[in-house]
Amino acid sequence: MREDLRDLYRTRFSESAETKKNGIWIEVCKHLNRYIDFRWLEYQGGLLVDVAAGYCDFVNNVSLPSNIRRVAFDANPDVAKWASENVEVINDDISNIKKHFSEESASVIFMSNFLEHIDKVAIIKLFSDIWDILKFEGELWILTPNIKYVGEKYWDFFDHITPITEDSLIELTESMGYRSKMVIRRFLPFTTKSRLPQWSWIVALYLKLMPVSGFFFGEQSFLIFKKQKKGN
Repeated sequence: MREDLRDLYRTRFSESAETKKNGIWIEVCKHLNRYIDFRWLEYQGGLLVDVAAGYCDFVNNVSLPSNIRRVAFDANPDVAKWASENVEVINDDISNIKKHFSEESASVIFMSNFLEHIDKVAIIKLFSDIWDILKFEGELWILTPNIKYVGEKYWDFFDHITPITEDSLIELTESMGYRSKMVIRRFLPFTTKSRLPQWSWIVALYLKLMPVSGFFFGEQSFLIFKKQKKGN
């Protein structure tokens, strides 16, 4: 199964395309840095886990205090090839994530373009496992294509199986005890293979012009959920 994943993503993204995509992520991470509470992270330490890290575009490029562990978690054996030297790699199926982390050890858990690849039962289990791994007031960051804005293009990728909207994620997470901290309903275009120019300065300009640019071109949503005590 892991070899199948590797072959699928090698077909979808050539090495030259990945280099181009990494340039996009450098700009995206500069933008996302504004949502990180650096003083809180510096104080309480912990770790950041990039779930389904893929080519490690986020975990390699996001700015973090030096005392924060960075972990790339992915079932694809190629993940180790793309991780930076300061990033630890765990190559395993997402259903086993709790085996690799102690309870309440993570400060931030990030996932991008992943939930659409697993079924709803697996999503519920994953969010439950993440709850156990996150510190109190730790954060779950989700970047996801939103079928509400993408439309039928959502199904152009063979491994998309679950339709996701921002409202469905809010309903699920809040029922499990998370609190919605931030919701950007229209953030990035659907795919790095879009027809929009992808030079780094164009991406930087696009992000600078948010939310106006997102209103016209955003087909992915970005959400941050904070772990709260259940019942609050």
